[in-house]
Amino acid sequence: MEQELREIVRKLLEEGAIEYFIGYAEGFEPLHTTPCFIERGEQVQALVWSPLCPYNLARYLHQMKNGAGKVGLVVKGCDARAIVELVKGNQIQRERVVVVGIPCQGQVDLAKLEDAFEGVEAVEGKGDTFLVTVGEKVHSVEKERLLREKCFSCRHPISFEYDFVLGEMSPLVYGSESEFAMVEELERLPVEERRAFWRAQFERCIRCYACRDICYACYCQECIFESKAPRWLEKTTTPLDNQTYHLIRAWHMVGRCIDCGECERVCPVGIPLRRLYKKVEKEVEQLFDYRAGMRVEDLPPLVTFAAEEPALSSRQDRSER
Repeated sequence: MEQELREIVRKLLEEGAIEYFIGYAEGFEPLHTTPCFIERGEQVQALVWSPLCPYNLARYLHQMKNGAGKVGLVVKGCDARAIVELVKGNQIQRERVVVVGIPCQGQVDLAKLEDAFEGVEAVEGKGDTFLVTVGEKVHSVEKERLLREKCFSCRHPISFEYDFVLGEMSPLVYGSESEFAMVEELERLPVEERRAFWRAQFERCIRCYACRDICYACYCQECIFESKAPRWLEKTTTPLDNQTYHLIRAWHMVGRCIDCGECERVCPVGIPLRRLYKKVEKEVEQLFDYRAGMRVEDLPPLVTFAAEEPALSSRQDRSER
């Protein structure tokens, strides 16, 4: 699959079909990959693909310059949802992006991997297992033991048209638990306990803004959290300012979060941000019958208007589906 990807990119570059290509390359050690930008055909050998490619590369698309040529990138099926939302938000023009779809059979959670093994040199996906190489020994491990949590609720956009596809683009099917189980667990607690839970989480925040910077949907030219007039937040990390930051950002993600999980993955203090954004996703689906990034023709809920609000019973019916 890697070689096929390289040949496609080489041809696109040599024919002048794209100015550069965004993909994955080897990182600073075997268990990490890094986003890379390929500009010439001889650079394509740097491109790699494995269960260790978590990044949502659509994050870089809204940095395309107006009037420039086409850009190519490789996407997992779930990440294509970000392209759908960027198109709907008028952040990119679909015709200027050459999308190469690559089948993903699940991404490895490095924390789970490091808990299970020491000295891992490589990980490869094979059917329902991961082949984990440690020294001269290869361990066959059931995927469910090492998958990232977001992979258990994998969703792909409906009728998305890739420009190139390297295999069947289909969601994973793992686990029978509700994808909102983590949210429902908190919802069963009294309000004060829920408030205490999030207060404790937000107090740990160092406001490094890694969650914002990794997010495909954060594309404002000037972030309100860095505005000096008006000043929304102090530079020091107070509990109140931390709470303000996370709750305002959660509201900004209404109808836009695709559950790529990158915010939680990059958080240096381990705040369970997916749980916060899954709550937002759950409410959007129940109130507006809307899933971010699934169909280009679906209008985002907060940019639509109806002269008459649907009857409460119809909304309740949708929430029960």
